[in-house]
Amino acid sequence: MNNVEISWIFLEIADLLEIKGDNPYKIRSYRKAAHMLSTLDQKIQTYWKQGKLRELPGIGPALAAKIDELLKTGNLTYLNNLREEVPIQLRQLLVIPGIGPRTVHTLYRHLGITSLEQLKAAVLAQQLRRLPGLGTKSELAIKRALTSKEYTQGMPLGNAFALASDLAEALAQLPEVINIELAGEIRRREELVHEAILLFVTQADKALPVLTTFCSAPYVREILESDSNSAVVQLGIGLQARLVAVRPAEFVTQLCYHTGPTDHWTALVVRAKQHGLALSPTALKDKNEALVLESEHELYRYLGLDFIIPELRQGKNELSAAAGGTLPKSISIEQIKGDLHLHSNWSDGRESIFSMAEAASKRGYDYIAITDHSQRLKIARGLNAQELAAQLDEISIVRAQFPELMILAGVEVDILKDGRLDLSNEVLAQLDIVIAAVHSGFNQDEKTMTQRIITALRNPNVHILAHPSGRLLAKRPPYRVNLDTVLKEAGRQGKILEINSSTDRLDLNANWAAKAKKLGIKLAINTDAHDVQGLSDMEYGVSVARRAGLEPSDVVNCWPTSYLLEHLRSIRGVT
Repeated sequence: MNNVEISWIFLEIADLLEIKGDNPYKIRSYRKAAHMLSTLDQKIQTYWKQGKLRELPGIGPALAAKIDELLKTGNLTYLNNLREEVPIQLRQLLVIPGIGPRTVHTLYRHLGITSLEQLKAAVLAQQLRRLPGLGTKSELAIKRALTSKEYTQGMPLGNAFALASDLAEALAQLPEVINIELAGEIRRREELVHEAILLFVTQADKALPVLTTFCSAPYVREILESDSNSAVVQLGIGLQARLVAVRPAEFVTQLCYHTGPTDHWTALVVRAKQHGLALSPTALKDKNEALVLESEHELYRYLGLDFIIPELRQGKNELSAAAGGTLPKSISIEQIKGDLHLHSNWSDGRESIFSMAEAASKRGYDYIAITDHSQRLKIARGLNAQELAAQLDEISIVRAQFPELMILAGVEVDILKDGRLDLSNEVLAQLDIVIAAVHSGFNQDEKTMTQRIITALRNPNVHILAHPSGRLLAKRPPYRVNLDTVLKEAGRQGKILEINSSTDRLDLNANWAAKAKKLGIKLAINTDAHDVQGLSDMEYGVSVARRAGLEPSDVVNCWPTSYLLEHLRSIRGVT
């Protein structure tokens, strides 16, 4: 057994103990030991053979004895007993997004829930919201997960990327792994992922231990395929994961092949033949001699192409653009200068304005906008006119503490069912930035919803239309709206459309963002963050923009502060 396998075993023990409601200190000791083992710079066997397990941080006599048993037998009696003690139905609840071992314990202790069917019944009866540590929001999140179509439609990119990255980080600790990279839909940054593909570089005889470890990862429910060079598993959370071993000399072509999609790779193979070369997953050959490739950039250069970023590999016209030098100058995360859609604890955010400003400052941003919800959204503790005025005072105080950061005072104002806004024009005119959004009445017919949004866009105080389609990935479809009509009106009015970076939304999607660019509409990539961690979702919105072919000039929060402020004033007709 290697470090990573033992680490994962300790994590499973911690989960099972938490489901039981065992001693929190005991649970914490297993989690700390798991973390220590996954980052240990030497093989655990080295310490074991030298009798120095107890010298490792957090390893007392009980944990040392368990490591000893695992290394001697490859088995652990304590874990086997725990698995028998905790019903398998309870363990299966862990595969539901939003449910961790502590929640499973709460469900079992207070409601006696031991199966998925019982959980669904409790959610329908609204019993979860009354449980300690849960509440209405948690219940609604679990309800969405239970009714999600992820299993057929794919998993949202944010969830799949986080999971695959964790797997890659753990496997990278193994001595047999020279390098490991994510490929497939995740590398192309598709909004829904059906299979997580991981490529690892190793020597010819070193793949098997890595594949074996991979198959023992936490929450692997089934091994679907396995041979000497690859393994495919079904993870309990509904995602299929594939691990592929490649040799060092093959890495560049294998990475390109497994990044895909098939149509893009096929076009590369055809182009290679036209240039007198032969391209296969294992090599690019010139007269049967494999060319040495240091990077994908070299691969594309041999084919007479500008480098095509993974997000633009779609099997459409990207090769023609790369051959003609007309690929877009794609936006990068480093070019983002601010975030124009942030929530604070004045409404449903979980952090103060100071905390959000501090986090933005640490990210090197030049500006942010505080845009809490308006009064109509009661569930989000939306602000009325008086509360917005009081918030302005706090923003002024925080501005003085971050002189290098422009903090705009704004609001995410609800678009009411008839297209009117939730706050008066007199109130909205006092704010630096106004984001309009639909948060209710999703069942309106297409004509009514389209006119509702158009009416809001015609309001002179509105700068940005937030998450224009209203979808939640794999959870809620877009509302019935004619986005072509909405985009044309936004163009006529000079309004900004949002690419919402929340991993639940990615709205506008890449196709609609590309259409907006063609119409000359400017876009803002915003996180809609409700806490400081949410600021990191910016990378997902940038991925949408890269897939759409957007350049920095298309995205207002790539602009310097003075340009942005001038543009916001011009939308209101102020010079």
